[in-house]
Amino acid sequence: MKVSFLGAGAIGSMFAALLKHYAPDLDVLVVVRGAHGQAISESGEIRTLGPWGTRSVPIAWSFDPADVAGSDFVFVTVKSQGTAEALQQAGDAIGDAVVVSIQNGINDQAYANHVAPERLVMGMTTTNMAVREPGTVSMQLDGCTLFGPPIGLNSIAAAEKVVELLNRIHVPGLEFLPHSNILGIRYNKLTINALGYASCLSASNFMTEALFHRPWRRVVGRAIVDECKRVYSAVGIQIARIPGRSDLSRLENLMLALELPILDKVVQLGLRGKFERSPIVFSLYQDLERGKPTEVEHINGQVVRLAESAGIHAPVNREIVSMTHELEQQAAATFYARQDVIDRISKLTAS
Repeated sequence: MKVSFLGAGAIGSMFAALLKHYAPDLDVLVVVRGAHGQAISESGEIRTLGPWGTRSVPIAWSFDPADVAGSDFVFVTVKSQGTAEALQQAGDAIGDAVVVSIQNGINDQAYANHVAPERLVMGMTTTNMAVREPGTVSMQLDGCTLFGPPIGLNSIAAAEKVVELLNRIHVPGLEFLPHSNILGIRYNKLTINALGYASCLSASNFMTEALFHRPWRRVVGRAIVDECKRVYSAVGIQIARIPGRSDLSRLENLMLALELPILDKVVQLGLRGKFERSPIVFSLYQDLERGKPTEVEHINGQVVRLAESAGIHAPVNREIVSMTHELEQQAAATFYARQDVIDRISKLTAS
């Protein structure tokens, strides 16, 4: 069986390496590019960091998307804005493979002209992976990865095949499950990413310097969550609960707990050290740090577009999009001061 990962960055490289390690009989290919891809091509392996320690996994690699030809499964893990280009480059080589999206945002439409709906599986992962250096990926946070049908399809048959494949990976803390309301799951995660992306504007640690910081949490964090939920309600999107800790309702409960003086101290005492040692790394932060285009239009921008479709406004998410684009025009690794972010959102919510 051949399994290919198209656009193997952090998540694609990690899942590919784990799958190859635990299922060596599989033909696993990573289609790579950039400095990360160059490092993999030179060593012929992916170096992984996680609860298992450090492990280097020999892997087949290519710079040519057409080399996915003959695959039974093609995992698409490129940035959301690169989906259409990646699918066009792979072209007919995709064949009859089951195509699996593990990407940020809601981009089902990008697949419409390339993959039949019954062969398309949409995924969402609560794990957090990071490219620590070219050729090396780290599991910053474990969690579940859920799969289900694209918009307009109800069958989870293809998703169950994907879960059966990935369940060959045996790492404590990693779980793979099918879900019938994957759209509701994805919007749950999108909201968390919308929060995380706002924290990236000031290069703030999402937990210790954003959510744990009362002014940011009250002015920025609460405003984003409330606006997202208002927009989803207006367009009839039913948020589905994500198993485990990376769930919007759990995050909201944490934000409420942090408002209580005694619980605030207890929670921060229990979690601060963990997230200082192993911070959640958002792709938007890495892109801004490297001077690359970001996925903000597929996260906060998606909320703005949903609002427009319902004839309402999403000013807070629109401002996050605008501020991100401002940083994209600056030199790499340029960020706002945290207070500047708070002040700009405060002006919107006070009016």
